[in-house]
Amino acid sequence: MDIKLLKTFLLVAKLLNITKAAEQLSFTQPAISSQIYSLEDEFHVRLFERNGKRLALTEAGKRFIDYAERISNLYEETQNVMASYNQGNDTVRIGVSTQLINHFLPSVLMETQAQMPHVSINVEVCMNTQEVLKGINEQHFDLGLIHGENTYKQIRQHGVWTEDVLWVASIEFLKTHFPITDISQVPLINYTAGSVLRTKLDEVFRYTNFNSYIQYSDSEAIKQAVLAGLGVSYLPRSLVREEIQRGTLVVLKQEPPMQLRVSLVHRKDKVYTLPMYAILLTLANQQDADESIKELLSCN
Repeated sequence: MDIKLLKTFLLVAKLLNITKAAEQLSFTQPAISSQIYSLEDEFHVRLFERNGKRLALTEAGKRFIDYAERISNLYEETQNVMASYNQGNDTVRIGVSTQLINHFLPSVLMETQAQMPHVSINVEVCMNTQEVLKGINEQHFDLGLIHGENTYKQIRQHGVWTEDVLWVASIEFLKTHFPITDISQVPLINYTAGSVLRTKLDEVFRYTNFNSYIQYSDSEAIKQAVLAGLGVSYLPRSLVREEIQRGTLVVLKQEPPMQLRVSLVHRKDKVYTLPMYAILLTLANQQDADESIKELLSCN
């Protein structure tokens, strides 16, 4: 059984709302529903009663909460205990908050492996920033890379990369909407409220009322909707670079510009192994890296 299925179940059981659970986990609603169906199929019981948009726990679902919590807690405890036996080897555990960060990470991993060929690096793509921070805090991860903001006092955050967020539209969409003089007057494929990019949009375009009739919690889903000609959207450059080069997506000029900051996070009391130090050194040499990473290295 995938432990993430239990975590998804527990959140849905708490919220009794698939949409809200999808927003918090940065998944699409169908993905959340599919995970719940997988659990129901595995145990051959219904965990939720579905009546239109209303959701309620069945008796089996109510009973399952206790077991899901116990299994999840035991799993985390097991990971922490096993990690304590792992401190002396050459494994580095990295948690990342989104798939998008994997566009930046390979060059860092390649340089680290070139310096230390025998290093084992485990990268886990988490559901969101909070899951990475929780993993760092509980020492499930040695290092983390996030798009969001740190909320833990015992964790430090350092900027590493800056990523442009581009307004894009498909060629087909522009055939019927060109020229676009006011971005707020055309259909916007938006992110759901509470996501990192939606929060950035609301900060930068605070007084703009967008016509966002379709919303997704997933960047790849938004890109596909834009490619289908359903509207315009704002997406990280790394996600749309190939489509722009091929000419299937066009960059729209829009002010003010938006950017995302990818940050390194770690516990303040973390003791660094030599492989971890090598990764930190590579991150410190990135063009947009904060000086605080270099200060961190000088203290260890």
